[in-house]
Amino acid sequence: MNPTTRCLISAILIITFCSVIDAADRVDYHSIRGRQPTLTPLRIIEGEHLSLQGNSRVQNMAAYGPHWSGDSHLLWDGMVDEAMTTTFIAPHTGRFKLEIQLTLASDYGIFTLHLNDREVRNKIDTYSSRVEIAPLISLGEFTLKEGPQTLVFTLTGANPKANKFQERGYLMGIDYLKLTDLNPPKRLPSDKLATNKTETVPPPHQPPVSQTKITLAQLQPVIDEFCVRCHGGKTTEGNVDLQQFASKQDYLDDIQLTHKVADALEYHEMPPADEQQLPAKEHSKLASFFELTIDEYLRSSGTLEPTVMRRLNRYEYNNAVRDLLQLRGDLYPLPEKTIRAVRPYFNPESGNMPNAVTVSNRALGKNQIERHLLTGVVPFAIDLPAEHGFNNRGEQLSVSPILMESFLKLARSIVHAPEFDQYSQLSQTFFQPPTDATPEQMVATVGERLAPFMERAFRSPINEATLERYLRYFEADLHRTNSFSLSLKNITSAILASPRFLYLNEKKSNPARVQRIESYELATRLAMFLWSSIPDDRLLESARSGKLLEPKELRTQVTRMLQDPRSQSLSFNFARQWLRLDQLVTATPDFERFEMYYARIGCEQWKFGLQTMIEPLLLFESIMVEDRSIMLLIDANYTFRSDELQSWYGEALPFAKRQNRNRFSTASQTFRKVPLSNRREGGVITSAAILTMTSSPLRTNPITRGAWVATAIFNQPPPPPPDAIPEIEADDRKIEANGLTLRQRLAEHQANGSCASCHAKIDPLGFALENFDAIGRWRDSYSSGLSIDASGELFGKVRFDGVIEFKDALLDHPEWFMRAFSEHLLAYALGRALKLTDQPAVDQILQRVASEHGQFSTVVHAITESYPFLHKTNQQRQQQP
Repeated sequence: MNPTTRCLISAILIITFCSVIDAADRVDYHSIRGRQPTLTPLRIIEGEHLSLQGNSRVQNMAAYGPHWSGDSHLLWDGMVDEAMTTTFIAPHTGRFKLEIQLTLASDYGIFTLHLNDREVRNKIDTYSSRVEIAPLISLGEFTLKEGPQTLVFTLTGANPKANKFQERGYLMGIDYLKLTDLNPPKRLPSDKLATNKTETVPPPHQPPVSQTKITLAQLQPVIDEFCVRCHGGKTTEGNVDLQQFASKQDYLDDIQLTHKVADALEYHEMPPADEQQLPAKEHSKLASFFELTIDEYLRSSGTLEPTVMRRLNRYEYNNAVRDLLQLRGDLYPLPEKTIRAVRPYFNPESGNMPNAVTVSNRALGKNQIERHLLTGVVPFAIDLPAEHGFNNRGEQLSVSPILMESFLKLARSIVHAPEFDQYSQLSQTFFQPPTDATPEQMVATVGERLAPFMERAFRSPINEATLERYLRYFEADLHRTNSFSLSLKNITSAILASPRFLYLNEKKSNPARVQRIESYELATRLAMFLWSSIPDDRLLESARSGKLLEPKELRTQVTRMLQDPRSQSLSFNFARQWLRLDQLVTATPDFERFEMYYARIGCEQWKFGLQTMIEPLLLFESIMVEDRSIMLLIDANYTFRSDELQSWYGEALPFAKRQNRNRFSTASQTFRKVPLSNRREGGVITSAAILTMTSSPLRTNPITRGAWVATAIFNQPPPPPPDAIPEIEADDRKIEANGLTLRQRLAEHQANGSCASCHAKIDPLGFALENFDAIGRWRDSYSSGLSIDASGELFGKVRFDGVIEFKDALLDHPEWFMRAFSEHLLAYALGRALKLTDQPAVDQILQRVASEHGQFSTVVHAITESYPFLHKTNQQRQQQP
């Protein structure tokens, strides 16, 4: 079973489940506050995705035939009496049947197998005169506790006919494990979810259509009849000329276009609605051909994309220095931290989000930005997000000579700030001189203090030569200043300006080899992902001992880190960028048309966005803290609002009909958890912040709104618009004066065929929100009295009329959003854009997330346990689709 087939089977199971439920059967995502059972009792656990320890590695088996699931297996070699240890995850506590598929070959040994310290099989002879798949071995039935399970294969000898591997030992290969839940819990427990009705899904062994071998020659008549008129010869809409592709190899050589065509077929974007439609059978065959072509590319092109070495961005630098020096707060003002709490409220260990929090907005509140924290400490320039990505992309975080010089000045200004001694908790310990010590004793004391300090700063073991170099610098500076504390601060500033502190770099050897990341590297990835900072002492201790590489310890550390208040950086940094909330800062609704959006405070006009921006982030934080389903980001029956924000949504004239002066407060506000009875509210899509920032000054902008939904909610960003496309009227009142709605005017404007396909995809997403005006307030009709058409179709599969039906479509197909959210978070965790080769990992993450109904911690655990997160490479490709 190849990776694409496995993923398609998973998708079929999920989609079949989602397509048969109605409103009465829909999962109650509000009740998710714990792990839920998987959708099916059977799990296939690929050998190449088991934990790799010792001599274990992944071997591609495609050259030996098509018999290996995923065309790969886990390979291990060792000597007699040595053991290979690996782990797999039991989804919950229960009774399971375990089977294993092994590889046979002439230099493979005989093994005894233990499961959780219990011998379950001995004398497993994996010898064969040729490389082949062994018969499936049943290991028995076991009661397993939820979480990691340990398998130990001990090499006890070899068949007399076996040849030694490299004249010293023997090999073993695991194709996959087959885990069957013998008493699976009901998918929808009555005490947890809306219903416990059992759904019918196809058996997992039933192959999808895409497994059928289909040749290009068989499909060419279909392509000629339905595709070439628009995508061939002189007509190449979307820059796609299918007549240039005469063989399957042509499609493999241009895999980016092949992937684009496969997506267009998957989401029924092609043929366009006004063209002759493919019969269902031909559509399935065509989709199958492109899916299998992509599968072939994945098998032959490598397994992992490289992550570029990068520096810390401004937010990470602040957090890293704050945690390293144990500061009482930030180094410098950070508008990146949108929420500024009057009192700490974010305590994920409690498992409960407070019903009321008092906060202000740091991104839009001028008084929050201008307040100095450490005198003389000036931040370097903000790091902008990558297009459709985040501000931690390696290719965008280089260091120029000017920036390097600013890092040196910044490091010195921090430790020499007048407030530093009162601001750092290290002042009375780390920087405190020993009593009555000679210079030699001072140097010895610094040596004892610097070793653990530098290990944490550099996120790696510190060798004697490195430590000695810094000690010599301290000794010389002590002679110059005659001050222990001052010289140690100078040493500290040198550490803060060191490339080993500023850069995130992972050691790589063979360019073509994929390696398991080392323990310190894993600690750094976890800390940067979950905290946007450096590892703490507990994480370093786990890395130092090597335990962090063990699945159980990794899961324990991730759980601990999610329960730490520092995980709020996922709200400050990830959620803010994912939702593109910074765009609200520059949104400028017309003052005369939307005068209520502004308040004159002093001599300046302030925008109400400083309150609306907080609402979606508090919802995100409540999902994190209470470990709820990410589907609440689509449709939630609660939100967090100030009294003024509640007035904004609920009253015809908000703010008690106040005039412009001091209409609303720009200071801290108390945001309370508010139940929602109207489903047109709730979630992030219909929040005033999103709706305002995706509008034009005088009217809504369905194209911008649709592009935002396509990017943030479905992770399918549209291409940039072509040049020289004329704008339509900026004022919807001019459009309505001609008896046209905005939708009708846009339809006239988009007569250009090259634009039609993109607009057919994004416009319905924007018009689903057309009942909300340009500042996010509900309206039943346009100001002219013309009716609003908020209907549309999603991916050629589901029709909707209005925003509630649009939300229902997403709830009935949760895999659409779960996949997109997982892709966004994985890209953020890796600090790079996802590529086609990441698709199998995303499919596995989706399978876990869907089985747990989108529980937030499941998304994080699935990512931190995924293949790309736990491995590294510096291989280079000729093509980067």
